[in-house]
Amino acid sequence: MNTMIIDNIETMHNIVENINIGVTILDEQNRVLFWNSFMARHSGIPSSDLVGKNIFETFSYLPMQWMELKLRSVRLIKNYSFVSWTQKPYLFRFSHSSMMKGESIEFMHQNCTFIPIKNPATGEIYVCITIQDMTDVVISHMKLKEINDINKTLELMTNHDNLTSLYNRVYVEKQIDFEFNKAKRYGNIFSVIFFDIDRFKDVNDTHGHLAGDEVLKNLAEKIKSQLRSSDIMGRYGGEEFILLLPETNLENASSLSQRLRISIEKMVTSYHDIKIMVTISLGVVQFRPDIKNYLQMIHEADIALYHSKKNGRNAVTQYKLTGCRLMNCSLPG
Repeated sequence: MNTMIIDNIETMHNIVENINIGVTILDEQNRVLFWNSFMARHSGIPSSDLVGKNIFETFSYLPMQWMELKLRSVRLIKNYSFVSWTQKPYLFRFSHSSMMKGESIEFMHQNCTFIPIKNPATGEIYVCITIQDMTDVVISHMKLKEINDINKTLELMTNHDNLTSLYNRVYVEKQIDFEFNKAKRYGNIFSVIFFDIDRFKDVNDTHGHLAGDEVLKNLAEKIKSQLRSSDIMGRYGGEEFILLLPETNLENASSLSQRLRISIEKMVTSYHDIKIMVTISLGVVQFRPDIKNYLQMIHEADIALYHSKKNGRNAVTQYKLTGCRLMNCSLPG
């Protein structure tokens, strides 16, 4: 029986000594009682040089105030305490041997567990500290974040206009198509507003294309600030823009169009010492079951926009089956 106990103790000692987890045991004076091969290998200090010495004297970089409080708490409460690498990246400044290269991680990231152990002979409470190497997990997290950031950048580049940061034509058409199919199936309503800047070529010819770019960016911000989070605005091309308004009927879309028209009429774009003012013309259409596809809907909004242009610009026109109806407008002087 005694031989079996001795064999078990020796077996346990061999396991703890050779396990790929750091294990050290401190007495109540924080002197090292045990220092397994993992700790020796990563610290560069063999157990024979460390046992019996105060841990803080050997590793002066350890957060002494925090760690002494932690050790005291574990001994007092007689319960273990866990510290994740997300809370404290590492306790011991160990080098790491991660096979995942290319990351600037200087020290091994660690999960640390503080476990109280009672000496049955003296009643003294020791603390066993285990160190688990989490460096590969950390690097995986970093690589995953890097991939997510790249994907977000690619998505931004794919779906957005570089100048205005609005959605681009391809993305908005996909969303209108989606909304159109949903309306066909479930009977939802939605509207589309198509608009462009009146006589924008004159702005570019008079003040230059950089000034025109400032007008486009200013207009995009001005319009976006008046939309709901569910509305989608895109740059359709050049000085043309398109708005998708879910759950919005023709009258409400027309009212919004008037507000947008008036706000742009009052907008001033400063470019160096130049003050530039522009107006917009808009066409509005609401989904109807008789419309064949989303392209027809955009085409009808474009026809309404053309009607606004033809009738003096700076205007809003509704497209209806009975024909285009010009709303109240303020013609530029």
